[in-house]
Amino acid sequence: MREAIIIMRRELQSYFLSPIAYVFGGLFLGFMTIYTVEFGGILNHGSQAGMQGFFGLLPFVFVVFIAALTMRLWAEERKLGTLELLMTFPVTTGQIIAGKFLAGLAYLALVLLLTLGIPIVMSVHGNLDWGPVFCAYIGSLLMASAYLSVGMFASSITRDQIIALLFAFVVLLALYLMGNPSFLTILEGVLPSWLVSILGGISTFKYFGSIARGVLDTRDLVYYACFTGFFLYANALVLQGRRLKG
Repeated sequence: MREAIIIMRRELQSYFLSPIAYVFGGLFLGFMTIYTVEFGGILNHGSQAGMQGFFGLLPFVFVVFIAALTMRLWAEERKLGTLELLMTFPVTTGQIIAGKFLAGLAYLALVLLLTLGIPIVMSVHGNLDWGPVFCAYIGSLLMASAYLSVGMFASSITRDQIIALLFAFVVLLALYLMGNPSFLTILEGVLPSWLVSILGGISTFKYFGSIARGVLDTRDLVYYACFTGFFLYANALVLQGRRLKG
């Protein structure tokens, strides 16, 4: 675990020593704040305030944001030739992946933490129910971890960052749409109902919606753990194959 922490610190340092952390974080915070203020309802004193607008848009914003954030994680290492050097260090493939994953998750957790100013302002201007808000933040971090694992896998299979970005975006967008009832209704017209049910069942957006309503169900937590674990394992298989090839 010590090696994974060292890699995590190295990766986090690379975020903040370059414009990546500041540009991505600034754009995310600015866009989500403006959207929530304009459409989410910073209300007058005594009115009911809610974060539905913020958390309703967040899953789609994460599709774009995390696909762009993760495109460089492995692709850049391969392009610069530093991945081969990293593989020669006395660390396991799992430790390398864990370090990069934890760094990305820590950064996303920090960005989400900075958005707490939005519900705090809402609670001043209206009656905000904090229970669902806290659950939605937990769900947001779980969804971020799932998206991050997909983005890391996409970056591991190519040395081209644009291809990694497009691959991650398409997969994450598909997962997002499969949790949308309107999109599933369209699919029911062209696909068997059992297949539509399966597609709806694997959508990350569906489980996020359940948690965002204030219900922390063990099944939702197990889903995110299995989903994230699956793509991290797939990432490990790709890197292990490259390590064996030398």
